[in-house]
Amino acid sequence: MKFGLPGIKLFRKLGFFLNQAALGGSAALEGVMMKAADAWALAVRLPNGQIHVERHEEEALTKKYPWARLPLIRGVVALWDAMSISYKSLSRSAELAGEEDEKVSGAAMYGTLAVSLVIGLALFVWLPARLAGLLVDEERFRFLFYVVAGLFETAILIGYLVFIGRMKDMQRFFMYHGAEHKAIAAHEKGLELTVENVRAQPAYHPRCGTSFIAFTAVVGVFVYSFFPPLTVAWYWIFPRLLMIPVVAAVSFEVLRYSAAHHDPLSRFFRWLGFKFQMLTVREPTDDMIEVAIESTKAALAQQPAEKPVAVA
Repeated sequence: MKFGLPGIKLFRKLGFFLNQAALGGSAALEGVMMKAADAWALAVRLPNGQIHVERHEEEALTKKYPWARLPLIRGVVALWDAMSISYKSLSRSAELAGEEDEKVSGAAMYGTLAVSLVIGLALFVWLPARLAGLLVDEERFRFLFYVVAGLFETAILIGYLVFIGRMKDMQRFFMYHGAEHKAIAAHEKGLELTVENVRAQPAYHPRCGTSFIAFTAVVGVFVYSFFPPLTVAWYWIFPRLLMIPVVAAVSFEVLRYSAAHHDPLSRFFRWLGFKFQMLTVREPTDDMIEVAIESTKAALAQQPAEKPVAVA
């Protein structure tokens, strides 16, 4: 016997559920990860020129649990899913591409993550708040304060992306990002996954994670403006941390709505997302497109039996 939450059928009729067949993905080191409803796949160009492909059976949480597809909740669930699988695929691709010569200990890994978190909070949360406080009185003009803080946060993010985008390795990473987008676009149009068909697709995609990050900056202005003034700068961080799921949930709904509609507001958000994608997406080469195609086929269980690739 199956039990459902009250209102599940109503939400489904109103179109409030995720398309379980939707394909997503992310760039990896010299490769592409693709995520389908029942599994995710990773394809990596090995140093010897071959393409290594592996498929991992892992049902999406939004497919496994009906409540995980409810509005707002699904955004947090999808974000967790995406982050966990992206981390796995990045670590695995680093091994395959020969970037990791030694196995990193768990303590070292968590230590690195902790340091990265502190640096990220200082750079993208604490610093924008401090700079905004120099220009705007938070107690008198709270909403304006968060607008200015959001602008500083966005400016720092853009500067960071421009800086890392000049690195050769990151340029290749961004090219694989473009290959991932093109392969997804070809699949969504029902085209045969050939290099020619995939190459012809746009490099920008309306459901890109970069667009999601851009939307969180906009949504955050409205969400955080409900907080009372906090004069101690480091205390300002903790409410932000607590509200990250709320900002992520709302931003996900904006991303999903704008990708599926063509009203003026949706077009504005797509335009904003594409502008940010200019910083993280590059046109891929044909050999990168081949990798994206193999990852897509594997995720969708369309991998032919005889292929010049190594399958794990």
